Amino acid sequence: MSALYPLRRAAGYRGVPGIRASCLSQSVQPGPRSVSRCGSQPLSWSPAGTAGEGGSASVEFIGWTAVIVLPLVYLLVVLAQVQAASFAVVSAADAASRVLEVDGSSQAVGRARVAAGLALSDQGIDADPATALSLSCVSDCSERVVVTVEARVPLPGLATVGLGHEAVAVEARRSVSLADQEE
Repeated sequence: MSALYPLRRAAGYRGVPGIRASCLSQSVQPGPRSVSRCGSQPLSWSPAGTAGEGGSASVEFIGWTAVIVLPLVYLLVVLAQVQAASFAVVSAADAASRVLEVDGSSQAVGRARVAAGLALSDQGIDADPATALSLSCVSDCSERVVVTVEARVPLPGLATVGLGHEAVAVEARRSVSLADQEE
C-alpha cells in the first residue's frame, strides 16, 4: 500500500477495477483534468459523492434561481410600487394643502381635489381624487383643517387574477391653516 493512500482516499479517489496497487504509487499531475495511466487503464479522480452527477449544476442553478431570485425581484417590484404610491399621496396632500392655504374662495376644496388628482396621476396611481382626498376639522373649520389623502396599491401580477387588488393602503396627512374667506 502506498504512503499516499490516506490522502488519495480523503480526496475521493475511488480506484479503477483491475488496477494493481503498484499503479497507485505512480505520480499523478495535480489539476482538475490530470490523468495518469497505469498500463492501458486511466486513473480517475472525483470528489466523494459526485459520481454520476455530471450536468446537475445547471439544473441546480435554475432551481435556486426560481426559488430565491424570482421572489426577491417580485419583492423589489412591490416595494417600488408602494414607494411610488407613498410619494404620490404625500405630494397630493402637499398640493391640496397649498391650494387651501392660498385660495380662500368657495371653490378651494374643488381646486384642492384637482391638485391632489394631478399629483396622484403623476405617479401612475389610479385613485379618484373625490374619494382619495378628505378634510377634517381640527377645532372649528374656520381656521385649521387636516388634509388626508389615501390611495390603495394593487400587488403586481396578482391584481389581474383578482387576489391582490388594492391590498396595500398608503395615507398622508397635512394640517393646514385656511386662507381668509373671500366674500
